[in-house]
Amino acid sequence: MKKIKLQDNKKSYIKIVVFGLIIGAVTELVNLLPNNDMLGLSSIAGAFGFWIFTTTFMIYLSCSNKNAMINTFLYLASMCCSFYLLQGLIKFFTPNVIVDGLIEWSHLFFWIMISIICGIVAYILYYWNRNNQFSNILYALPIAGMLIDTINNCLKFYYSKTQLLGAILDVIFLIIMFCLFIKKSNKKIIFIITIVLVAIIGNFTIFPKSHNLTTEATIVCELNGEEETFYIKIKDGGEIIEKTGDEKIYKEIDIDSLKSVPEVVHALQDYYESKGGSCSTRK
Repeated sequence: MKKIKLQDNKKSYIKIVVFGLIIGAVTELVNLLPNNDMLGLSSIAGAFGFWIFTTTFMIYLSCSNKNAMINTFLYLASMCCSFYLLQGLIKFFTPNVIVDGLIEWSHLFFWIMISIICGIVAYILYYWNRNNQFSNILYALPIAGMLIDTINNCLKFYYSKTQLLGAILDVIFLIIMFCLFIKKSNKKIIFIITIVLVAIIGNFTIFPKSHNLTTEATIVCELNGEEETFYIKIKDGGEIIEKTGDEKIYKEIDIDSLKSVPEVVHALQDYYESKGGSCSTRK
């Protein structure tokens, strides 16, 4: 691993930013794929396992506490910027969809603040390189988070019979992380106990409540002189919190397969335009 360690210099940081921008764009594009069948892949943006896995290796490949902090912040912040910018551009260039601005600024600022916090956490986690008993606890923390997300995604697949690929990826990420860090651990009993305890505590407290930002929109559609108003409110992770409007049309566009407000707007627009109508959004 030493040959590919990240460096504390401008060139290395630019590479991190570019990588983050690419990942952000990819996560938004993946959101456009269907995820309501057995092999469906859930929104990467709402998949904690993916971010735990990538940021953990960002820390692992860093060369110092400071480097780990900066790498983590730049990666997550640049990812957020490209994600919300591309999301805004998709809405902006969609006909008949009215937008107040390209970017959901409140969401972007929230996740930038989370990026800062993650940078601080990365600074602390890098102390696992001291190779003492406390290192075993630090090694265990990201794996515990990965374990929580893996369990949740496997249960989601078990009950809904959808999003199998997301569950499989989490299992793969968990195995890779566990195999890597258990070799580094010098007190494996402490390492394993920490994983179990943190996973239990996190599963019932912090983790399920940590992804609660929502986006909402009112969509007014017209067909043959008749107007129908739809209201939709969705969590960033894709969960529908509230919706009003013609349930028959929601069924026609298969709203349960859509993961964001822009997707719902696009689907309603396509539905109405195919019948000679039109839609516009109101804030």
